Amino acid sequence: MSTHGGGHEGIALHWYLPTAGESRSFQNGGTNVHVPVELQTDAGFRAPSLSYLSQVALGLEETGFESVLVPTGSYCEDPWVVASALVARTSTLRFLVALHPRTTTPALTAHQAASFQRLSGGRLALNVVTGEPGAEARRHGDTGDKTAQYKRTDEFLSVVRALGAGETVDVVGEYYSVEGATIASARRPAPAVAPEVWFGGSSDQALPVAGAHADVYLSWLEPLDQLAEKIDRVRSAAAAFGREPRFGVRSWVLARETDDEAFAAAEDHLAGLDDQRLAATRPLLLGRQSVGQQRGQALLEHADHRDPQSLRIARNLWGGFGLLAGGPALGFVGGYAAIADRFEEFAALGVTDFILSGFPNLEESRWVGEGIIPELRRRGLSRH
Repeated sequence: MSTHGGGHEGIALHWYLPTAGESRSFQNGGTNVHVPVELQTDAGFRAPSLSYLSQVALGLEETGFESVLVPTGSYCEDPWVVASALVARTSTLRFLVALHPRTTTPALTAHQAASFQRLSGGRLALNVVTGEPGAEARRHGDTGDKTAQYKRTDEFLSVVRALGAGETVDVVGEYYSVEGATIASARRPAPAVAPEVWFGGSSDQALPVAGAHADVYLSWLEPLDQLAEKIDRVRSAAAAFGREPRFGVRSWVLARETDDEAFAAAEDHLAGLDDQRLAATRPLLLGRQSVGQQRGQALLEHADHRDPQSLRIARNLWGGFGLLAGGPALGFVGGYAAIADRFEEFAALGVTDFILSGFPNLEESRWVGEGIIPELRRRGLSRH
């Protein structure tokens, strides 16, 4: 069983911080939306300034979100810098800081995490992202295949967790070698509660690493039956290590008073979508080596933006976001009560944590925070 901190009962909602900037219009860019250079415009674009990101973070805290995911990648601002700036402007919001093992060392990460825990009063969790082979990996000198990348992640997390527990570590590994590494001393012991490790990956290489290290196993949103099979495999992998992780999903969301209002707003996101742009974007999304991405995009094989029904993959699960955006292919779309119903169904499967994002994040977080969170509380389902 994990010894890391964090509540285990009830549903908790988390949000996504737009550290690459975003637009009011879905088609004009923002969270993982690819916009061809010739179509890019500054009209309506919101730069990821400290002021704007603070507005998002303070709104999340005010409406009752548990934490915010601070993404990582060369396309966005550095997550440690952003989280460190915002932790001083907030009081209770937790920060789920994403990081790639290929861009850092386990000793440095453990040191950063311990400092953040001490200075924030324990408001840190780590989202460890293995990634996939490709251009982003090569920017950091990572030319390994998927098997090599997950071996590195396994080594990385083994050292980070040992250091976080206050141990002194001597390891000669394939990817990391450390001698006498520690983050603790008599006057500065390791934090009493180490940050949770959130980890995702749908490939055969990922599941043993998830079983060994994940406090929260994170998947892209998938239909219940498809996700259930994956959760069973992760549970089996974790049981081999005597562990029981929580489960979470990463998803888009569009919530309104009623289903009709929500789906109308969702379909507005695709209004006027140019077929040529779609034809240029789809191969980029379909060519990803991430198994999780492939599983999601396969659900959109017969989706057509001109046919609204083809985008309704399951009840209140909409595939329109995945036509242009990387990340989760599906999103929750519907009225507050209907989405709360879906959350209950996922919770029955074992999914209790939902990392959500919308377009734009500032406004959509208020729809969710002022509509869905109160609904979950009325039902006695909220963790807090």
